[in-house]
Amino acid sequence: MAAEGVGTQVSLARSSRRGGLFGLRSWRDAAWGAASIAAFFLLWYVAAEVTNSRHPGLVATPWHVFTTLTDLTTEPFAGRVLPLHVLSSLGRWGLGFGFAVLIGVPLGILFGAVRIVREAVAPLFEFVRYIPPFAWIPLDILWLGTGERAQALIVFIAAFPAVVISTQVGAAGVDPALLRASTNLGAGRVRRLTQVITPVALPAILSGIRISASNGWMGLIAAELIGGRVGVGFLIGQGQANGDISIVMAGMVAIAITAALLDLIVLSVGKRLTRWRTSVGS
Repeated sequence: MAAEGVGTQVSLARSSRRGGLFGLRSWRDAAWGAASIAAFFLLWYVAAEVTNSRHPGLVATPWHVFTTLTDLTTEPFAGRVLPLHVLSSLGRWGLGFGFAVLIGVPLGILFGAVRIVREAVAPLFEFVRYIPPFAWIPLDILWLGTGERAQALIVFIAAFPAVVISTQVGAAGVDPALLRASTNLGAGRVRRLTQVITPVALPAILSGIRISASNGWMGLIAAELIGGRVGVGFLIGQGQANGDISIVMAGMVAIAITAALLDLIVLSVGKRLTRWRTSVGS
C-alpha cells in the first residue's frame, strides 16, 4: 500500500510538471481551449440574436456586455464604479475565507489524527454543515445587520466545511508506517502533527482550500444580493431592479473573472507549497 501511495504521488507530480498550471501540455491543448471559448461566445451571440428577434432586449449580446463592463469601470453605478464594487466584495471574502482556513485546517487535522476530538466534535460539525449557507442569511441579517461582518460570516459558513473535510481526509490517510517511524525516532504527538501529518496531508488541504475559496465567493454573492449595500452582488441586484439586463450580465462576467483569478492564485500558491512532490518524481 505504501508503495502504491508513493507511486501515485510520483505520477501526480510528473503530470503536474508536464501539464503546467492548467494541465495544458502543448500548444494544441491551448488551441482547443481558445476554440472552446470562441465557440461559447459565438453561441452566445447567436442565441442573443435569435431571442431578441422575438423578445427584444431579453438577452444582451457579448459586445453589449463588453461595452457595459467598460462603462462600469469609469461611470459609477449603485454608488461606485465596478472595480470598487469588486474590491469591496474581495475584502469581505478575504475576511471570511481567511478565518475559515485558519480555523478549519487545525480542526481538520485534529479530526483526522486525534480520535477523541473527532468523536467529541464531529457529530455537531456534521449536523451544522448540512444547513445550506444561504439559509443562514436571514438570521445573519437579524444578528449582525447588513454590514461587512454579516457578509463575511456567510463566507465563513460557506467555506469552512470544505477545508475541514479535505484536511481530515488528508490527515487520516497518512501512512501508519510514517507515524510509527516518527514515534521510534522520538517525535511526540505535537511534533507528529506539525512535522509529519500536516506536510503529508498538504495536497489534500490545498484541494479543500481551493474548493472553499469558490464556495465562499458564491456565498458572498448571494449575501450581497439579499442584504448588501455595496459589492458586485449588490450591483447585480440593482441592475435587476432597474430592469437593465446588460448590467446584470456584466456583473456576472465580473464575478466569473474574479473567481477565476482567485482560483489561479490558490493554484499558484499550492504549486509552490508542494514543489517537493515534483522533486520526488524527478
